[in-house]
Formats: sequence, C-alpha cells, structure tokens
Amino acid sequence: MKDPDKIWEEANALKNDRYKWKMGLNHKDCNKEEFVQKMEKTYKYLKESSSTIFNNIIDEDNIEMDKLKYMLDMMRSMGEKKTTYEHASKEVGQRFADEYIKPLVDKLENEKKEKENMEQEKNDNKTSIEELEEVD
Repeated sequence: MKDPDKIWEEANALKNDRYKWKMGLNHKDCNKEEFVQKMEKTYKYLKESSSTIFNNIIDEDNIEMDKLKYMLDMMRSMGEKKTTYEHASKEVGQRFADEYIKPLVDKLENEKKEKENMEQEKNDNKTSIEELEEVD
C-alpha cells in the first residue's frame, strides 16, 4: 500500500518548490522541462506512486491541498484497518458529489422551475386576454 504520509510530505514540498521556481527564487537556471526533471528525481516516491498528483502539482497553480489531505486521510484509515475500501470510496464520493454535483443539479432544477413558471404565466396571461376578448 502507498504511504499517505510520504505522499503528503512530498506533495507539499513539491508545491513549495514549484512556487519558489515560478517566483524566480530557486532553480532560476531551469526551464519547465529541466525543472520537472529535477523534481522527478527529488520527489521520486510521489512521481512513481502517485503520478497524477505529481503532474497536477507541476501543471496547476490552484491545487486544493485540503481535498488531497482528505483523500490521503481516508487512505491512511484503510491502511490502519479503521475503514474498508468500500466505505472510504462511498464517503469520498458522497463528499465530492455534495460539493460539485448537488449544486449543479439544484441549479438545473431551479432553472427548470423558473422556465415552467414563465410558461404558466404566459398561458395564464393568454387565457386572461382571450376571456377579455370574449366579453367584448
């Protein structure tokens, strides 16, 4: 099993090194390719065990480390037999569904209701006009 503490440690250090490189504070002589090669050697465990995390930290400015920590905490719980893969998977899935999917579904439902209300209002107005015309 992968070591969540080692992944967390290297991910934080890589993020810090990347920031310093981007700000021109270290590895000033490196272009991106050279910097990546150095980081692959420095953070070999992260690159080999979690290449997606490694690549995301290299390529993105806004890595949400709190989400990474949460997932690594779940991995640690599985390693310590405090939870099962199935339970951890469901919990992680539910958390991210609540954060990302639920707001989208709510927005779509609200837009649908607004559209239905506007259609109903049009129909009500049309009916009122027809009733007025009949009175004349």
